[in-house]
Amino acid sequence: MREVFKTQINFGSYIWGVAMIIFIVMLSYEGLEKGLYLGTLLLFGVFAITWYFTFFYKRYWIEGDKLFIKTVSGTKSVDVTSIRKLETDKVDWFGTMRLTILRPYRKGMVLHYNKIDDIFVDPENPAEFIDKLKQIAPNIDVIAGK
Repeated sequence: MREVFKTQINFGSYIWGVAMIIFIVMLSYEGLEKGLYLGTLLLFGVFAITWYFTFFYKRYWIEGDKLFIKTVSGTKSVDVTSIRKLETDKVDWFGTMRLTILRPYRKGMVLHYNKIDDIFVDPENPAEFIDKLKQIAPNIDVIAGK
């Protein structure tokens, strides 16, 4: 049986979206004033696609003892029995830029599996997700974040 978990969409993603819309309007103000709307529409389309793939596209599902993580770069599978530790209440920042406003974030958890691998996940219902993982591998050490 396949159980799908959507990604958590927090308030910060909408703040980031509004900030990017304001940025687009500021960039396109002169063109809008002259009645040139195509450039703004194209820029807004690129923004909307980026926002969708950044915040809404990611999915998780469990089949048997495998956790599958679907992202833009493909689908990755993790053997649930190889998960050693799970850290909750972690924040993941995208990118390495120092400008915080341009780095959208997600609050979720870090799964440590195998010997040195880890992956960030942010399911919509973390308690249910953890329970499902613990049903498969009860020895997973859950560490609550600060």
